[in-house]
Amino acid sequence: MRLSVLVLALVLAGPVRAEGVVLGVARATVTLQDGRTVEVSEGCWLSTQRCVDTAREVRRLQAENDALRQHAGDVPLVKVLVALALGVGLGFTVAQLAR
Repeated sequence: MRLSVLVLALVLAGPVRAEGVVLGVARATVTLQDGRTVEVSEGCWLSTQRCVDTAREVRRLQAENDALRQHAGDVPLVKVLVALALGVGLGFTVAQLAR
C-alpha cells in the first residue's frame, strides 16, 4: 500500500529522473507511515540497498579512522631533538667537506 501511494505521488508530481538506485525528484507529496503528508521539492531519494551500503561504508571508514588514530600516537620530543641534531651535524660535516 505504501509503495503504491509513493508511486502515485511520484507520477502525479511531475518530472522525475531515475538513475540506478537514486531517484531525483522535482516536486512530490509523500504520505508518511503515520498518515502525515510532506511536500518535497528538488531532492533525491536513495534505494534501501544504497542506504544500507552507504551506512556500512560510513561504519567501515569510522573504524579505519579510529584505528589510524590509535596507531598514530605522538612523536616524543627526544626523537625530534635527536633527528634535528643529526641533521645539523650532517649539514655541518658536508659544508666542511665542500670547502
